Amino acid sequence: MQEFSQTQYDCMGFHHQLPKGKASGTMTITPAGIDFSIRDQHLHLPLHGLQVSVGGASNRLVYFEHPDLPGWSFYTSDRRVLQDSHLHSLPSVSRLLTGARNKHWLGWGLIASVISLIVAVPLVIVLRMDFFTGLIAREIPVEWEQKIGESAIAQYQFGKHFLDQKEADRLLKPLVDPLVEALEKSRYQYHFQIVNDASLNAFALPGGQVVIHSELILRADSAEELLGVLAHEVQHVEQQHGIRNVIGASGIYMIASAVFGDTSGLLAVLSGAAPLLINQSYSRGFETEADTQGFALLQKANINPIGLATFFEKMIEEEKKQMDKLVDKENQELAKQALKFLSTHPASEDRIKRLQALAEKNTRQIEYRNLQPQFVELKAAVASFVTNHQGEATNEN
Repeated sequence: MQEFSQTQYDCMGFHHQLPKGKASGTMTITPAGIDFSIRDQHLHLPLHGLQVSVGGASNRLVYFEHPDLPGWSFYTSDRRVLQDSHLHSLPSVSRLLTGARNKHWLGWGLIASVISLIVAVPLVIVLRMDFFTGLIAREIPVEWEQKIGESAIAQYQFGKHFLDQKEADRLLKPLVDPLVEALEKSRYQYHFQIVNDASLNAFALPGGQVVIHSELILRADSAEELLGVLAHEVQHVEQQHGIRNVIGASGIYMIASAVFGDTSGLLAVLSGAAPLLINQSYSRGFETEADTQGFALLQKANINPIGLATFFEKMIEEEKKQMDKLVDKENQELAKQALKFLSTHPASEDRIKRLQALAEKNTRQIEYRNLQPQFVELKAAVASFVTNHQGEATNEN
């Protein structure tokens, strides 16, 4: 004779005959049905026709009813009862078990989705950093960029000697006006300044501040070379590369917060970003964008766009010459500092070839502007400015 295991569960019964309509007891499941012992009453519910349901908080209670015992209802808080093999033939129990399994897997699916989201969001941001920083930068008011640029230039000017601004404007205006006018609909007001600095460099700050080192002007051989560099710098401003660099350095989760609408932390970072913006390095993508957009700007301004490529060629050759003369690494590092434009805007053969390829594609028959007389005047004035400043420095000593 086959023996069946029987498990007893605590339960609660409900009926109007019971004191206060309810009483506690026990229930035992057998192959024939469920036997309830409630106070001094013994009740039997056959499996056939048995109705099983769940309810209570979080569906923690399992209820039993049967048409043979109208008015009676029983429940147990021990959900293990649903695992009793004697009940598995009941359609109502089968549905409950299927629902519980689905809910279980749905819960794990949600947890896995949340974990994946936590991992995926930073990963996507890292892989598409330029896209997300561009998305956020477009939402930054131009006034913020102007204030950041002004703060950075104020810090940079401390202890530096700049060419008188009225004189700088007079000399630079005929050269840079074609570039600025070709921008159209730019949201920035550009301010060009010349600083007495023997390192070869030029840099742009958010909001339209552009600083040109005297050495860059003195080493350029033509207006096209100087304007090639300036067009490149202007495009760093137009494409918000400086601001985007700061955003990229602010941290993945701060960027994620900004993407989802919380920019408070990011604005705090931007307000203290001035020191990061001087002589910063740009990603290869940003440099390529500044090259191609700067090239297009020069074309639009009717300025020969090959100047940046020839300037890079000259600087790379100069760097090689200086490095060949120096043996120890310390002096080589000093030489690299003297060529700051190459350290902050690294030029490669591929980059020069790309600019040359753009020039070869330009088949328009156009007469470029002749700005060489204005450039010669600028170069002479800067040479005099540098010489006079050196004389002043000697007299002070």
